[in-house]
Amino acid sequence: MTSTASPRLSPLRMAMHVTRMHIIAIACLAALTFGWLMTGQRLWSAVVFCAIDWFIVNFVNRAVDLAEDRANGIAGTDLVGRHQRLIEAGCLALMLVSLVLGHFVAPELTPWRIAFSVIGLAYNYRLIPWPGGRTRFKEMYFAKNFSSGGLFLVSTLAYPAILGTAHVSAGYLAVLICFFLPLEITYEIIYDLRDIDGDAALHVPTFPVVHGAANSHRIIYGLLAVSAASLGSGAALGIIALKEFVLIGGVIQQALYFQARLLKACTPERCIFVTWLGAGQIASYHVWILAGLPITLSAW
Repeated sequence: MTSTASPRLSPLRMAMHVTRMHIIAIACLAALTFGWLMTGQRLWSAVVFCAIDWFIVNFVNRAVDLAEDRANGIAGTDLVGRHQRLIEAGCLALMLVSLVLGHFVAPELTPWRIAFSVIGLAYNYRLIPWPGGRTRFKEMYFAKNFSSGGLFLVSTLAYPAILGTAHVSAGYLAVLICFFLPLEITYEIIYDLRDIDGDAALHVPTFPVVHGAANSHRIIYGLLAVSAASLGSGAALGIIALKEFVLIGGVIQQALYFQARLLKACTPERCIFVTWLGAGQIASYHVWILAGLPITLSAW
């Protein structure tokens, strides 16, 4: 097996690649948006906790996935490899310190942040008893994508729901989960399509490795259909209103970009761009709100 050479990047772009800033950005903007939708508040504390926790889990993942990242030619892998132990130790120390200090700020959030940390550790390290030895979520079919989706649900929905003061009904929360989880998993599969050669060589059982690229494309379209249908059903049942239903724009955007740019070639640049594209669309939603533009049908 030969590894693909990583591209040369500026120090700023290298730092963004190594920390996966695109993932932190979309997670934080999702937490801000869901917080506003659920409570009518901009819960910046939820955004800060989300950013810290995703920084840690992403950075640790870069440090432990050196073999896969080298095989897939991921930028910054050699840099991370030279400082692997320092990164792991520093991130684990930051995790413990942030949990302790965060408990003084928002004790009600601590169980959820511990849950996030445990899932993140189990994703990255072989902590799970399994026939033949211990394994990690990253190496388990379906659990790889679902556990990552779980991290997003905890950090973007649970964090603001816990920190907010408004009551959130179970039906409303269910609609948001059924919308966001399938949409988020499409990002995971897109990145797995990018990494299919290296993952296959290292026997990582992603959907593209197990089912092939063509069937993975069908899974992505199916997940996008489920995501859109959840918003449609929620609107038809009166559970959500226009301000939530317009989130369907994220599903449409994902489908259009995947069809136009990712269907034939999931390159690293295009995969990162689609994540920034999703983050940009979420940011534009807040620009609309801050501009005082209509968010209900009666306001038109």
